[in-house]
Amino acid sequence: MSIKLNRRNFALGTAGLALGAMLPGRAFAQETRSVTTIYGTYDIPVSPKRVVAIDSRLDLQPALALGLPVVGYGHSTPGSWVPVPAGLEFYGSEINIEQVLASDPDLIICADYDPDSVWWPANRLRDIAPVVTTSNDKPWKDAFRELAILLGREGEGEAAFAEYDALIADIKARHGEKLASRTVVSVQPAEGVFYMMNGSKMLQPQVLVDLGARTIPPAEGQDYDAGETPAEAFGDTLGQVDGIILATTSPEGAALLDGEPMWQRLPAVAAGALVASNGNINYGSIYSAIKVAQMVDELYGKMA
Repeated sequence: MSIKLNRRNFALGTAGLALGAMLPGRAFAQETRSVTTIYGTYDIPVSPKRVVAIDSRLDLQPALALGLPVVGYGHSTPGSWVPVPAGLEFYGSEINIEQVLASDPDLIICADYDPDSVWWPANRLRDIAPVVTTSNDKPWKDAFRELAILLGREGEGEAAFAEYDALIADIKARHGEKLASRTVVSVQPAEGVFYMMNGSKMLQPQVLVDLGARTIPPAEGQDYDAGETPAEAFGDTLGQVDGIILATTSPEGAALLDGEPMWQRLPAVAAGALVASNGNINYGSIYSAIKVAQMVDELYGKMA
């Protein structure tokens, strides 16, 4: 990558021109690096000062782990395990473009979903500041590593990986026999049904693979959840499972199936071999991967 010194240019676009007075009007020399993404080849700051991370799962987590000075994020509330600094702006689930503009970012990280959507509106954000991408179509470690390389923060990236790898190694050392002999899987409970979260692009299965854990593999071509499982099929689906990772967004979510007799009859449920996330673990990056690994560690601790 070439590195050169130039001056930040802020292309505001139609909406931005109407709101230009909201900005502090900073114009300063910045060292830049040339990068190539799905949006072409362009310059980004070597040391950005104000970073917006659009998706709290896919963008905010790696941005924080790489030591970027994040000023705000969108999509959803991060899990309690994500070390979010105090005072960050929240731009909404449907991204408030004017609010992002007022934050005066010099770099924006935005997951590479539909760039014309209201949730990841990269095409509009590119009128505010350079946009670099993350991707949920790749394993989380690949997406994290690519972002670290793109930003020239390989050292910070390797340090984050070292923390995760050390945790995985520790869990393997302490639960080796259970990893090989007990079957665990993640499910998301709902009213009278559940969804098995074992698709190849979901976070929990990636962590289970790293641990070498026994689990229920996805069907051929299954990227995301396995679809709705009704109460009458609970036994057929989870009857041979020893432990269950509950993908919930609140403590109430963990109790959604408590009144279902077929749920209570499952061996894992009867044995109390359950752990609940109380936050989104279906998708994410380094911090949620660590959280899933910690949940698996706790789950094996509940098995005799």
